[in-house]
Amino acid sequence: MSDREQLVAAIIASAPEQKLVSRVRFQKIAYLLEQLGCNLGFEFSYHHYGPFSHDLERAILDAKAFGLIEEELAHRKSDGASYSIFKLTESDADANVPDVQHFKSQIKRFAHSNVTILELAATAHWLASAEKISNWKEEIIKRKGIKTQAGRLEKALDLLKELDLPPGTCLQ
Repeated sequence: MSDREQLVAAIIASAPEQKLVSRVRFQKIAYLLEQLGCNLGFEFSYHHYGPFSHDLERAILDAKAFGLIEEELAHRKSDGASYSIFKLTESDADANVPDVQHFKSQIKRFAHSNVTILELAATAHWLASAEKISNWKEEIIKRKGIKTQAGRLEKALDLLKELDLPPGTCLQ
């Protein structure tokens, strides 16, 4: 077992009820934690739902294989689409990961946040910081379409501003 699996378990341990709903949420939490200075060590690239880490995905699978976490599939009532619910199986999983412990309040906050807001926040940050797209707002609207409507993009930018992350910190 490596540190990566322990990091996965520690993130789940820091979530309310030691449970984290949605793979997309898990990916965005890990990405935002990295941007906030939590040294998780996962490499990210752009994917359909924004920043995505194949390393994190493998670590989740390994954490399941080692029995640190379990994954339950559930289905949305609205359309039947499936989603994952990750649960901790070891109650002391976060005890030896001080870097994750330091970000426990952020993990709790992200666990309660709307997943689309997290996706938009992570994507806006990625476009402005990693891809260095000067007109990131136009680009995120092009890539995310309807998800950016109904005040969701504004809420995502507010979140980035509160976290002191660009492009939220660049807004006037």
